[in-house]
Amino acid sequence: MEWYTAAERFTEALASSDPTPGGGAAAAMTGAMGCALAMMAVGTTLKRKATPEELRPRLTQSLKRLTAFKSELKSYIQQDGEAYAAYLTAKKLPKDAPAREQAVQDALLFAARVPADAASAAMHCLREIDNIKSDVADIILSDVYCARHLLQACIKCSVESIRANLSFIKHEDRVNELNKQIATLLKAC
Repeated sequence: MEWYTAAERFTEALASSDPTPGGGAAAAMTGAMGCALAMMAVGTTLKRKATPEELRPRLTQSLKRLTAFKSELKSYIQQDGEAYAAYLTAKKLPKDAPAREQAVQDALLFAARVPADAASAAMHCLREIDNIKSDVADIILSDVYCARHLLQACIKCSVESIRANLSFIKHEDRVNELNKQIATLLKAC
């Protein structure tokens, strides 16, 4: 039950009064879980003797892509905490330091980019699932639908993390770019 211990540690860390892990890390974890669940469904389908041979290469390639998306999403769990730490470091610079404002803005952009990248990976994973869901064994198809819901939750929660930073970002072009990305991400849901 090692997996249970890890899940328990992560949920307790989320429940603590520490600011990290926070919503961005939870969103990325949710996306990674959705991707992992899709991987399980594809892997189970590949193991079934009843799976037609002509589907196996396609499912195998899909499994490789899902594996890459899962790894990417897992990396954003830690990056979310790093983004918050970068923001705290920038805010601790002396108020009269010439580089302080740029450091704060850079940290805010980093804090918005991490969930934006996580949501983008989740969106690509959703597309992958949509491409192969008709090939997945019916017996395990409910897990594919659960994976979709988790990935959609990742996107929606990531958007909330992006929005939390937008009002503090002073670069209008970056704000506009992130708002456009938000619109694209939400369409995927």
